[in-house]
Amino acid sequence: MSSSQPTAPHADRNLPGPETGYTAAFGAGEPVTLFAHGFSGSIRDTRPFTSGIEGTRVLVNLGGHGGRPSPGPDWTYATIVAQLSRALADTGATRALGVSMSAGGLARLITERAPEAARLERVAFVLPASWDGFGPQLAARNADYSQRIRQALASGDREALAAELLAREPAEVQTMAPARAWVRAKVDALFDTDMSDGVGLAERIAVDAPGAAADFEGEVLVLTHEDDPSHPVEIARAYAAAFPAARLEILPPGSILWRGRSEVRRILTEFFND
Repeated sequence: MSSSQPTAPHADRNLPGPETGYTAAFGAGEPVTLFAHGFSGSIRDTRPFTSGIEGTRVLVNLGGHGGRPSPGPDWTYATIVAQLSRALADTGATRALGVSMSAGGLARLITERAPEAARLERVAFVLPASWDGFGPQLAARNADYSQRIRQALASGDREALAAELLAREPAEVQTMAPARAWVRAKVDALFDTDMSDGVGLAERIAVDAPGAAADFEGEVLVLTHEDDPSHPVEIARAYAAAFPAARLEILPPGSILWRGRSEVRRILTEFFND
């Protein structure tokens, strides 16, 4: 890691503070890989993706998550890019994994030809949710979902919000105790922190210059699963088509977060480890 990365310890490595740039490092040596979560996620949720990856694994909590203050209302992907750029610069990471909104942030960073992106040799986009646009049906579905989330928040109806979030999971996942507990934690975070500033991100376009992806020289993995309305397979296919050295992996429904962790671990370690 670069000398500019703060190394002061924190009591809970899942909840690092500003003294570390809201990052926590695990492992040692090269290469350095940055791991960034999706909306309503955190370092705690991202840690399973790091299992078996060689070198130094740096995990970041983005604004509005894990105790880090929101950067302000009405987030865009430029909001996410600003935080990812800082984390990449501070850590000197040459590899990165982004989940959902962070996948979109990394894609924007690369297609903007940011200096931090030029150093990236391998990038994994996990459950990408946005590329350069949405078809009419998907755009309407995203807008309707965001509106229902806002209504539940405005009315103070935690049960309605929990039902909305759980309904996005496959039927067989909805009955799983860990999934239900995960949803409850997200409901509490949306009500009790400033994470709700980012609810509209689901309607945002990640990339303004998709053609610039063709210039990226690093290796790319696009990893998604079927039947996930928050992360449509069509978006993952767009990522894979845009990057010249891309590998696309589409797993069965519910695989990435709940039902296929061993397969996800195999795919990621195969991609990141030499």
